[in-house]
Amino acid sequence: MSGRIRRTFEMLLCVAAVAGILTGCVNSGGKAADAPEKLVKSKSEGRNLVPDVTRDTLTLPASDPSTDESTKNPSKSSGNKITATQKPEENDDVIGGSLVDPAKYIPDPGARIKIVLDPGHGGVHKGASCDGIEEQDLNLKVALLCRNYLITHYSDVAVYMTRSTDRELDPTLKVDLEERARVAELANADALVSIHFNASEKHDQSGAIVYVSKRDNVHEESALLGEQILGRLEDLGIENHSISIRDSNDLMDKNGNPYDYYAINRHCAAREIPGIIVEHAYIDSPTDRCFIDSEEDLAAIAEADALGIAAHFELTLY
Repeated sequence: MSGRIRRTFEMLLCVAAVAGILTGCVNSGGKAADAPEKLVKSKSEGRNLVPDVTRDTLTLPASDPSTDESTKNPSKSSGNKITATQKPEENDDVIGGSLVDPAKYIPDPGARIKIVLDPGHGGVHKGASCDGIEEQDLNLKVALLCRNYLITHYSDVAVYMTRSTDRELDPTLKVDLEERARVAELANADALVSIHFNASEKHDQSGAIVYVSKRDNVHEESALLGEQILGRLEDLGIENHSISIRDSNDLMDKNGNPYDYYAINRHCAAREIPGIIVEHAYIDSPTDRCFIDSEEDLAAIAEADALGIAAHFELTLY
């Protein structure tokens, strides 16, 4: 049978299996982590952004003449990807047509396109949960898979992560959300893609949606990027609920116009960076659970994200 027919058949089987077991589901105000908060200045100014230094997360070490050159300039580290002018060593492994080892990857700040992937929630800031499925875990898995796909298939992109483990950027929610946008600012990012999964109180919704800022300085590009990602998710069979904006209920500018509801949209727009929130599917939906119930499914979602990003920015294949 064709791939589309087989996928439909599998989905019907999955719906039958999942229906009736959706108990213990929590929408921890999963979206509370993106809810409006007072516009406050981040208390992080003057310190390193990320307390636990990882090779795939942006850090800005203080200048120190005694510091090793590879520490001051990560792009020169021996663990970084090999450039087009370098010849591979005999034992180099070719991954996805490139010479990038994701385990040793360090983003190149000189890359033509710089993307920040933001796995939503993490640490003390819990997301939605249902039947043992934790949103924050799915967010991280998909973000890492998306990063790996991008860096092993495209030669002109640097990918930064707001987190690469189960942790928060700050224990205070308001600061945590702004720190994620600040990662994009420090990376001089062309876009931030915040990766999420959804849940509904009545467990009766399904599909993907992308939230973008209403601000003119970033709205159009954010929407175009979101549409590219949504199109690839739709190709997998996930229902496309299109691009959406949401107004804050209580945060207004000096003219009485509401700010963006979601902090990621709002803080990125304030930094002139397209920041989008991709709600990939509902973890409590019998229909959508078919798209997240295996590592292969999550890899397909991550690839859809990567292909959407690549199409929007016209990335160059290795």
